[in-house]
Amino acid sequence: MTDCDASVKAVEQVGPGIFRIVLLAPGTARESLPGQFLMIEASPGPFPLLRRPFTVSSADRAGGTLELLFRVTGGGTGALSRLSRGDSVRVLGPLGRGWPVSDGRWLLVGGGMGAAGFPFLASRLGPHDILLGAGNAASLAWTPPGALLATEDGSAGTKGLVTCLLDRIDPFSYERIAVCGPVAMMRAVVAALPPGVRASTLVSLESRMACGWGVCGGCAVPASGGGFLRCCADGPVFEASELDWDRIEEAAP
Repeated sequence: MTDCDASVKAVEQVGPGIFRIVLLAPGTARESLPGQFLMIEASPGPFPLLRRPFTVSSADRAGGTLELLFRVTGGGTGALSRLSRGDSVRVLGPLGRGWPVSDGRWLLVGGGMGAAGFPFLASRLGPHDILLGAGNAASLAWTPPGALLATEDGSAGTKGLVTCLLDRIDPFSYERIAVCGPVAMMRAVVAALPPGVRASTLVSLESRMACGWGVCGGCAVPASGGGFLRCCADGPVFEASELDWDRIEEAAP
């Protein structure tokens, strides 16, 4: 983990309110693993007061660059979207527990911007399949070749929720299933999987964070055995069985 200044190499809008930013931060790029995140200060002024967490969408160790995909939801993400090539941001990371990459076959299930970190994970995996869902085609953050798509309005892929795509795969054929998206979507996916598969299912949670390394306790999430886990330090990637899905709430934008 390092706290450094990163130079902006590129910023582009890739969808309605969705942006891609490329940062030059060689040390952070070398250390980053799929599923980890960065705490970014986009503006040196008094607003926004706190850094914002962003999952790493890809990391080029040789080139020393990091890519982030994000949707503008407030002041912090708005400031990030307005940056230009040559600007500088403060970056703390990489942080958190990422995906336990392995050689077996994986299934990636993403909802909306929850798929933002999947390009990095997919690049480190062997054989894998991808299911992606969103409200409409414009809200799909990432659409790699071969992915099965579902949109609520039918503008891309199958009309319906991403859970409707589960009937088109054999869940028992995967070593691991990785799920990321809104809490309601992840809860529905986990519930739809056969009990024998849930033990190999992983989820990545989003949460409002203040510190990013487990000190403040502001990102606590309910644990299945009682008590709480810290999204930033114990996660953001968890075994689905570690969490109390009846008590988890959606992260505020």
